[in-house]
Amino acid sequence: MTFFLIVGLTSILPGQTGTIAYITGETQETWCLSVLDVSTGAVTAIGQGARDSFPRWSPDGTRIAYQSKHPDGMGIRVANPQAGTDEPLRHSYKWNFQPGWSPDGRKLAYSSDGDAAPLSSILVYDLDTGVETIWGGERRGLMQPVWLPTTDLMKALDPDDQMAAEALGLFALKAEAEEHGVLMAIGVTGNPPDIATEIFIVTPTLAVPLLPLLMPDSHRYVKWQVSPDNKGRQIAFESNDGGDRELFVLGRKGITNVSNHPAADWNPKWSSDNEWMAFESFRDGRRGVYRVLASTANVFSVATGKNFDCWSPDWSPDGDYIVYVSGQTGTPQLFMARADGSGSKQLSNGPHPALSPVWQPKRK
Repeated sequence: MTFFLIVGLTSILPGQTGTIAYITGETQETWCLSVLDVSTGAVTAIGQGARDSFPRWSPDGTRIAYQSKHPDGMGIRVANPQAGTDEPLRHSYKWNFQPGWSPDGRKLAYSSDGDAAPLSSILVYDLDTGVETIWGGERRGLMQPVWLPTTDLMKALDPDDQMAAEALGLFALKAEAEEHGVLMAIGVTGNPPDIATEIFIVTPTLAVPLLPLLMPDSHRYVKWQVSPDNKGRQIAFESNDGGDRELFVLGRKGITNVSNHPAADWNPKWSSDNEWMAFESFRDGRRGVYRVLASTANVFSVATGKNFDCWSPDWSPDGDYIVYVSGQTGTPQLFMARADGSGSKQLSNGPHPALSPVWQPKRK
C-alpha cells in the first residue's frame, strides 16, 4: 500500500490541533480513508480507495478501523497512520460492516453476513489472536454494534421480580458481561408485516432486547441507532416513539425524549464530559448540526444554513469544538466550530467531497 501526502488543501489554523480521519473521493467506488492534521492543514490518504467508509479511532488514538471493498464483498481493515500500516482482518463471511472498538482496544465488533449467515450476525475479532467469534448466540438480524465502556448501565435492568429476571436471562447476561464485556446492537424483531427494530444487549451467547424490560409497548416503535456515553452510564438512541424520529436518553432515572421536535432528529454524538450531545436535525428547514444538554433537553444551534446542509458532527477530545460536513461552498467539505457555533472555519478544500469526520482521541 502506498501512502501519500496531499498538500495545499487547507490553511494552517494557529492554536488548533488534532487529527481528523475522514472519507474522500470522486465517487463512492473511489472513496478513500484519509487523515487531516488540523494544525498544519496536511492531508494524508491512508486507505484502499475502494468504497472506504465508517472510520473509527481506537480508544488510544493510534489506529483506525474502517470498512473497505474487497473482491468478494466488504471487509474490515485496521490502519495505523503513524506506522504507515493498513491490514485487513481475516473474515469468516464475505460482508462485514461498521466496526466498533472494545474499550481496551483489543477487539473489534462488526455486523457480518455471507452464504452461511443470510441474516447479519455480530462478530468479534480478537486482534491479539486473530480469532473471529460470533456473539449473541443464535440470534440473527443484529447490526450496528457498539461496546459499552462499563457494565454500569446493567444496574438499570434490575426488575423487582427476581423470577422474571431469571426468566429473561438477566443473571447469565450480567455474568457474561462482567467476564467478556458487553455490546449493544440494533436487531430486527417481529414477522412480516409487523417488523420493527429493537436495541439488544449482546454478550457471547446471549442477545436480549433492552427496552421491553422497561417499556412494555417498545415493540410498536422502530429504533435506528444507539450511542452510549463515554462512561457507559447512559445511552442515547433514535426512535419514532412520538410520531417522528427523536432522540431519547436512557439512564438510571429512566427514559427521556431530549430532542422533542416535529422535525426528524438523529445521529447523536456524546461530548467528552457526557453532558452534551451533538446531533443532526431538519428543525430549521434544512439539515443542520445542533447540540442538546442531556439533563435539561435544551437545544442550541451549532451549524445551519438557509441554502445548504450541515451534517455528520463529531467532538474534539476536549469538547471545545465540533467538526462537521457542510455544503456551503458547493462540494461538501469539513468545517469546525466552537461548541456554541462561533468561530466556524473551513478545514478541507479538496476537489472531492469530504465526509464522515471522526476526531482522534487523546493518545494514551
